[in-house]
Amino acid sequence: MQVKSIDFLLTFKCPSRCKHCSYRAGPERTGFMSLRDAERWLTELLNTQPLKSFTVHGGEPFLYFEVLKGIFRKVKELGVQERWVITNGYWAKDFKIAKEYLNELKEAGLLGITFSVDAFHQEYIPLETVRTGIEAAVQIGFEKVAVDSYFLGCEDSDNEYDISTENTISSLKGLSDVQFSRFKATFEGRAAELIADDTEIENKVPTGKCQFPFWLGGDLKNPEGIEIDFEGNVTLCPGISIGNAKSESLVDILKGYDYRNYPIIKILAEEGPIGLMDLAREKGYERERKYINECHLCYEMRRFLYLYYSQYLKPASCYSG
Repeated sequence: MQVKSIDFLLTFKCPSRCKHCSYRAGPERTGFMSLRDAERWLTELLNTQPLKSFTVHGGEPFLYFEVLKGIFRKVKELGVQERWVITNGYWAKDFKIAKEYLNELKEAGLLGITFSVDAFHQEYIPLETVRTGIEAAVQIGFEKVAVDSYFLGCEDSDNEYDISTENTISSLKGLSDVQFSRFKATFEGRAAELIADDTEIENKVPTGKCQFPFWLGGDLKNPEGIEIDFEGNVTLCPGISIGNAKSESLVDILKGYDYRNYPIIKILAEEGPIGLMDLAREKGYERERKYINECHLCYEMRRFLYLYYSQYLKPASCYSG
């Protein structure tokens, strides 16, 4: 496996408990990535992989600010070209505080910052707080300042979440030098339980291919990116693991990757999520329900199969809690 991008999930702790969160992040979660682990994994990767892009998110990475700064110092030292953080902006209580945080991160090596803004995040974080953070980031002069928003449906969707998100984004459109991006929520983790029923669902089982995370690049057979969480899980998608970097060499995990050696990944790569349904039925799955898309089907099957394939379905928090 040749990795061009990597995401660190610094923590699953977060001041929010967003309904669409794949990792079920929230205030009650504990644990975070040590700087020692982060530096070791980065060094291993840069010695063996053509890494070009690096992002830290969570959870909420600003909760462990000193570790966050240390990570970006290391990434800058190692010469990674693209260096991003994703945040909900809770820390931008006023303009002075926001600039202090962002100036320290820019000095450490941060080049771009993405703010999460939509109905799910704004249930917990006041929009004016986030606006303050965005304005501070623009004034400081990061290479890129972005706003990412998640929707349940298409642009003309009339569900309450999408209407709220549309109105929220519209109120920020006057900000200059900000890149706005729209994405469809994936129905994994908390989203499968809390908001799937708020989405229009066709009365058929999706039979398409695996929708591999676009931000990682490649596909399950030849992935170009990975994520590593603070527990050491090396994942290709929320809840699908190829090893643990705390108990195995990260270099060996990537060097030895062959999708055919992972039963869940093999089925997804060769048959798509519908193949997981066949496997689940062999194991006794009987529930009849509608599935929004291939990702939703995949997650529901993985949640059922977790009992049988827990070593490949990590972190466990994606499936319960």
